[in-house]
Amino acid sequence: MHFRSSLVSSFVYAALAAACLAPSARAQDRAGSESGMSDGLMPGDYLRISGGAATPVNAKGTLRDWGSGQAVHLLWETWGAGPSGVDIVSFGLGAGYSLLPFKSDVFVRDFIPTLVSGTRTVSANASNASVLEITTSFRVRIPAPYIMPHISVGLGFMNWHPATIHYTTDAGATGDAKQQSRSGAEVSIGAGLDKQIYDRYGLFAEATYAYGLTSFGQGLATPGNCATTACNALKNTSIGTIHGGLRVRIGR
Repeated sequence: MHFRSSLVSSFVYAALAAACLAPSARAQDRAGSESGMSDGLMPGDYLRISGGAATPVNAKGTLRDWGSGQAVHLLWETWGAGPSGVDIVSFGLGAGYSLLPFKSDVFVRDFIPTLVSGTRTVSANASNASVLEITTSFRVRIPAPYIMPHISVGLGFMNWHPATIHYTTDAGATGDAKQQSRSGAEVSIGAGLDKQIYDRYGLFAEATYAYGLTSFGQGLATPGNCATTACNALKNTSIGTIHGGLRVRIGR
């Protein structure tokens, strides 16, 4: 059905061009699909809006206390003109925001209270931790019919912001443990698939791995500390994300 719709659209554009001066955007539409290896992608600017799931990868230090959660991403990217209608590489600028739920069982197992009465932690709770990413990226498309595979490489900034943890000891005492926010440079790599749907709109799915150089931060701050090597806070932050959503061409 998609193939037939594309074919009809191509004939309509050709007829309009022969009868009158067609808008430049439609001329680019036709040029971008001449090779049949870009699945309707054309030169121009695009927005990618997506949601999905984020999870710590090979979690170390205080990152071990947080699990898989929700993620949203927004990316602007631009594709230039190439020999086949559209270039192989695009440039993008985007942001992502993830919320990671607290893993109370891991914290209770590892945390040793020192500033309140009791010998061990028996329960704990906390709000979600957040991960903010701001990145520039290069996306390389792989010419193919009917669908567009791609890989991406990004550089940017990551901010890791854990929530305050409230805990109770076996003596009934309560206390708070604050894991300090950390920030640093980020490198990321990803791969995915794009599929043109209609006119300016397409769908995409992508998996990415981001490595934040946040080891210069400090982990558990007062009140409370962690006495086990598993709680060493001076670690980098690695996050894996699987997300998908809508790709929209903007402008002419």
